[in-house]
Amino acid sequence: MLKLALAALLATLAVLAGLTIWPERERVVPDERIVLREVRLSLYPQADPAAVWSFAADSVSYRPSSRETTLRQISEGQRLVGGVLDFTLHSDEMVIDAQDNLRGEQLLVHLVEANWDLDMQARAGQPVVIDQRAGTFSVPVLRFTGDGLGANRAENVRMNFDLTDFQASCEGASCYNQFEDGSP
Repeated sequence: MLKLALAALLATLAVLAGLTIWPERERVVPDERIVLREVRLSLYPQADPAAVWSFAADSVSYRPSSRETTLRQISEGQRLVGGVLDFTLHSDEMVIDAQDNLRGEQLLVHLVEANWDLDMQARAGQPVVIDQRAGTFSVPVLRFTGDGLGANRAENVRMNFDLTDFQASCEGASCYNQFEDGSP
C-alpha cells in the first residue's frame, strides 16, 4: 500500500513538473470596447431622477474599464423632465461619463421653453460639460440666439438648465450681447 501511494505521489509530481515546463499558449486579449451601430439609447441619470435623456446615434461605443460611453453622429438627442421636452441636443461626438455627465467638443442645444439655440464649443482641450448633479452647462465658448436675443457670444460660461443663473468671464475675450426689446 505504501509503495502504491509513493508511486501515485511520484506520478503526480512528474505531471506537475511537466506542466510547469510546457510552453504557454499566447493569450489573445479581446478589444475592451463594445461598439454598436445605428443605436437608440436612453439615459436615466442617478443625480437627476426626474430627467430622461434619449439619443439616436450612428454608433455607440462603451469601455467597461472607464465606464464611458461615446456617441457619434447624434441626430436626435433630447432631455425630458416629467415627460415634458426640456431641450434637444445634436453633436458629432459626445461622451457620457461614469457619473452620467455629458461632455464634447461641440454640442448644439435648443432650449424649448426659452426658445434659445446654444452653440457650445470646447477650447484648448477644455470640453463642454453638462453636469447632471449640478444641473449646469459649463461652456468654454458659447454662441446663442433666440427669442428676445440677437447674436450673442460669451466665454467661460456656467449656467443652469433653467437659465436662472448665468455666469460668464469675458476678460480679454471677444464677447458680445444683443438683446431685443420686443417693441414694434
